Amino acid sequence: MEERLYNFASLGGPDPSINPRLLPELTSTCPKNGDVGVRLPMDHGSEDTFDIQILQNIRSGFAVLQSDAKLMDDLTTRGIVDSYFNVWAPFFGPSFEADFVISMVRMGRIGVKTGSNGNIRRQCKSFN
Repeated sequence: MEERLYNFASLGGPDPSINPRLLPELTSTCPKNGDVGVRLPMDHGSEDTFDIQILQNIRSGFAVLQSDAKLMDDLTTRGIVDSYFNVWAPFFGPSFEADFVISMVRMGRIGVKTGSNGNIRRQCKSFN
């Protein structure tokens, strides 16, 4: 996160995809050389609910994670994100929640390691 806020692409500034209204919150919560253990909500506006708000945040430049922000850089992934907000989406379009479940199940089948061949990280940022 520090590189994204303070030295994005080695240019000495923040990631230009971050909405300027979000930047002060990110820099105050994650100061340069600050505590790397600080946690941020990934979904501003509905932190305690799993819903489509996270995609709206990504579309508006409020993506906390760079990998989420990158969804808007590619025409194909941008089109997928935008498809959830089509005027007809609530009636005939895709369902973000249902599609997310399907995606998680599919990802769970990718290179599944069992027994002593793999492990679950106790902390996401470090290996066991």
